[in-house]
Amino acid sequence: MKTILKLLLVFSLFTSCIPMQKVPKDAKMTDFFHFQRAKDYNASKWAVFLPGTGGLRIFKDTTHYYDVAEKLNAEGISVLLVDNVAAYKASKRDVVEEEPAQILWTLEEALKWAKQNGDIDPNSEGSIVGWSRAGLGLIPLANDENELKKLRIKSIALFYPANGYEIQLKPKVPVLVLTGGKDRIVKADDILKYMIAENATIKVYDDAYHGYDVASLKKGKYYRYIPFISKKHYLLKYDEEAAKDSFEQLIKFLKK
Repeated sequence: MKTILKLLLVFSLFTSCIPMQKVPKDAKMTDFFHFQRAKDYNASKWAVFLPGTGGLRIFKDTTHYYDVAEKLNAEGISVLLVDNVAAYKASKRDVVEEEPAQILWTLEEALKWAKQNGDIDPNSEGSIVGWSRAGLGLIPLANDENELKKLRIKSIALFYPANGYEIQLKPKVPVLVLTGGKDRIVKADDILKYMIAENATIKVYDDAYHGYDVASLKKGKYYRYIPFISKKHYLLKYDEEAAKDSFEQLIKFLKK
């Protein structure tokens, strides 16, 4: 019991340090949609990025998702970056719905916006890439054939996806899952329990932690049971080798 209470305290302190979404009162939902065109732009080649808890900002890092988008841009894939938590707040949507529904509604609105602007060909199919908490919406989406057809999604890639609702993955499109074997936030055992399925590929980087692909986390975010004395327990930490390989895996997957 004491160990559980300690862990709960540690995680509550950790999550309290994650930057909250700051949404000005006069902000519009579309202020939080960003389209980054590929070098050789083609409106029919696109992907959507849905970030984790902190939105497009990871602590003080405001460039990670844009940097990943550039890697895709170099391969001819344009990226619609959706700061979905902030966008949902700015929409002032007056509906009682749980987080998975909030994520999917915001995704649909972002795609409408990009298509109306002419950034995305409405008749084309694209992919979704989600990190961590985005999994709450993307795992049920992967199982929903009608919604996938409606949004014209052909594949979904997930970095260490959260699955708080413990949904069994039964994907109707190809799904790629990239995660760390030492992740204490989204445990690899839980991913293997709920996400092994036909049409799904799972790659576990044995020594990697949550956020292993984020270069600004080189020093890591960690806790000690006894400050300054006991061993560091990492919650988030960059792993250069795993990051490099996972980006290569991501690009191969999206180009299929």
